[in-house]
Amino acid sequence: MSTVTITLNLDPACAAGLKRFADKVTHGDAMAVLYPHRPKELREEQAYQIIQAFEVITRALVDARVTDWPWIESGRP
Repeated sequence: MSTVTITLNLDPACAAGLKRFADKVTHGDAMAVLYPHRPKELREEQAYQIIQAFEVITRALVDARVTDWPWIESGRP
């Protein structure tokens, strides 16, 4: 399997917001961005891949010691 490497430089508030979103994205959220006319099996697989990608993003943010708290309450990391 090949991989794609990305590098992001985010300010702390953007990183905290991304972590919050990545932590909260659901299978339903992923399904909502896919074309409904495509076969359900394909959409299920694609939604699973989207969720996997957000799990990798979440791990990278945790490794970078990004926290979404107190950003949630204050707007400041």
